[in-house]
Amino acid sequence: MNGKTVKYILLQSLLLLNLFAYSQNNNPGSIEGRITEENNRPVEAALVMIKGTTIGEPTNEKGEYHLKNIPAGNQIIVISGVGIKEQSVFVKVESDKTIRVADIKVENSVELAEIVVTGKTEARRQQEQAYAITVLDARQMYNTTASVGKQLNNISSVRVREDGGVGSGYSFSLNGFTGKQVKFFLDGVPMDNFGSSFNLSNISISMADRIDVYKGVLPVYLGADALGGAVNIISRQKANYLDVSDSYGSFNTHKAALNGAYTDAKTGFTVRLNSFFNYSDNDYKVFVPIIDLTTNRQVGEQNVKRFNDTYLSGGAHLETGVTGKSYADYLLFGFIGSKNDADVQTGATMDAVYGGVKAKSESVIPSLRWKKEDLFVDGLSASLYGSYGIVNTYTTDTLSRKYNWLGEWAPSTTHGEGFNTDSKIKNREWMANANISYMIDLHQSLTLNHVFSANNRKIHDKVDPDNESNKIPQKLNKNITGLGWLIKYDRWNANVFAKMYNLHSTSTKILNRFKDDERLEKLNVDKTEFGYGAAFTYYVIPKLQAKVSYEQAFRLPESNEMFGDGLFQQANPDLKPEKSDNVNVGFLLDHAIQDHVVTIEANGIYRLTKDFIHKGVSLTSNPTTGYENMGEVRTTGFEGGINYKWRKLISAGANITYQNIRDRQKYASNNSYVGADQVENLTYGERIPNIPYLFGNASLGLRFQNIALKESELSIDYSFDWIKGYYLSFPNLGARSSKKIIPSQASHDVSVGYALEKGKYNIALECINLTDKRLYDNYRLQKPGRAFNVKFRYFINW
Repeated sequence: MNGKTVKYILLQSLLLLNLFAYSQNNNPGSIEGRITEENNRPVEAALVMIKGTTIGEPTNEKGEYHLKNIPAGNQIIVISGVGIKEQSVFVKVESDKTIRVADIKVENSVELAEIVVTGKTEARRQQEQAYAITVLDARQMYNTTASVGKQLNNISSVRVREDGGVGSGYSFSLNGFTGKQVKFFLDGVPMDNFGSSFNLSNISISMADRIDVYKGVLPVYLGADALGGAVNIISRQKANYLDVSDSYGSFNTHKAALNGAYTDAKTGFTVRLNSFFNYSDNDYKVFVPIIDLTTNRQVGEQNVKRFNDTYLSGGAHLETGVTGKSYADYLLFGFIGSKNDADVQTGATMDAVYGGVKAKSESVIPSLRWKKEDLFVDGLSASLYGSYGIVNTYTTDTLSRKYNWLGEWAPSTTHGEGFNTDSKIKNREWMANANISYMIDLHQSLTLNHVFSANNRKIHDKVDPDNESNKIPQKLNKNITGLGWLIKYDRWNANVFAKMYNLHSTSTKILNRFKDDERLEKLNVDKTEFGYGAAFTYYVIPKLQAKVSYEQAFRLPESNEMFGDGLFQQANPDLKPEKSDNVNVGFLLDHAIQDHVVTIEANGIYRLTKDFIHKGVSLTSNPTTGYENMGEVRTTGFEGGINYKWRKLISAGANITYQNIRDRQKYASNNSYVGADQVENLTYGERIPNIPYLFGNASLGLRFQNIALKESELSIDYSFDWIKGYYLSFPNLGARSSKKIIPSQASHDVSVGYALEKGKYNIALECINLTDKRLYDNYRLQKPGRAFNVKFRYFINW
């Protein structure tokens, strides 16, 4: 049962039971305070009433309450709610004064009907929403060396496809939607302008409290043009803590993280820091073709070490300001600074090998965050976020050389190993996110959200300074407005919403290519679309939750998709917005028998997407990638998972995902120099290539308490990942035997950890890819083989 919903229903019932007036001649006073559990954890949605009156309110997420207009004199505070044993406290109210009541501790366990309701984690509360959502509890993973992206790969329907080792390019896939079709947030703030180094593959899992993965419809307050879902990283909310970690592993890989927060309880002054540092030689072995540079012919294949793939990155997210003020729940000034330097070993596949190509980026992003609940009137909340992103990206490819995988090179008659460039791309992006919500009553609330972003991109290439296309600034402006209505009752809740999407872009396009009047022209695009949807959940029985959601969503192209990356990814200014009708149907069963807890979840998906933006690979001597629209794509699929826990000793889980993504465009346009006509689409009904369609994960964890020392924990973890092979291109075009495939593969990871003094001191040993298999997320881009890591971590809170 949705505990939070029931608490609000109980609040309404208790208010109705107290519908008689209470008055006193003296001027009224006020009281305020906090409701907590035995461990000092705040209790949200507890009902705080003045006995014999209609004066009362539920506590907020901090467990706080503030009651006004209370008649002076002796009064009784009554604390109640689902999951709370009712409690009464005497207090003397004084005229025209606010009395601060000491923290009231309540017992968080009471029997209701046939269930026993106990305190729930925030992760569990999130999962009880109407949305199709999976919540990853990051606190269980702080001792691992894996990045956020690596941990997300263990969730059903999610694939994080990496091009190689530490710092390599990656693509996030969710229910078949990839790249920018899925949006990323940090504490509800879009990460679009954070820069290439502050991303999922770099930031440490230890900066997050939990990660919410939405597999379809999003809450309106996450204002975005996500087509197929979103990932919201919730940073750690502790007021005072310090978490420091450092790890070292194979291929000379170093990873360090420093996270902490300090809040002065009296003044409300707050400072928060999340930072990371990564370095790796990435000199793992790959199985590749060897080219004789004198004859330019292949002389065989063998395992060789990568020799031009070092990577270094660092970043920090600092926020400081005040909390708990009359004018702001928080007012925080922020700064994100990050940088990465990378040697580029390969092109879009390992058939292209480079020895002197370099890439780097720098990001500086100042920001402001503000939020206030009960603004002007009770139930009205507002929040605002604003930032300005300064992101510079550099690419250097100027050597007149040709390399092979042995590290040998020969002089070349052309400049550049692949593209002959020494470019600087300057991105300047304003972003603003405003959110207003109003609680109409205990059952209904409205939310209005608006997101504005303006990206201005300029390119200068020292090799080709007179390039006409680089002289025209590329601009991309977006406005996304959403309005949502939330209804919450005992056994069900629903969300209904509508969105407006607007895009304006300025770029360049070559017209009449290969004709006498070929020319470069400025291209302006304006698009406005409208979407809508709803999400509904119902508790069939207290332990069985059913969910269904529908959305007609639009996704506006991103700047890198339209303008390219200046290296391997080609520009396509003609990209159109994607439109998708999305349906999710699922259930969640949570059953406990004494110390045994079993959770079973299953979801079905349906997507009908028009102008689907798909990433392709051109297999030339210098492979490139690019994005293009596909007329109509249909996705049907299923995901299921089961998790089991027994006390603190054993945890196990497994999940499987199947997604059938097919081309449903019957006819295609055939454009030529003499005109355009409609022809039969030869790939109609075929599976969309270069997207995994069947994969799964499994895990087993053991926890042993007080081994060798008191207040210690020994942990042993095992994880298994499997994926079925899939085609790089449409298999029906030509002989299947000639088709390129990403092979079926399985990998195994194990780790052993030991924690002392309740997690204050920690050490962990890991082995990734235990069986040393050749692993590929993308065609002919091999990932590292067997790797060992050791991590040391220190944690303290106060």
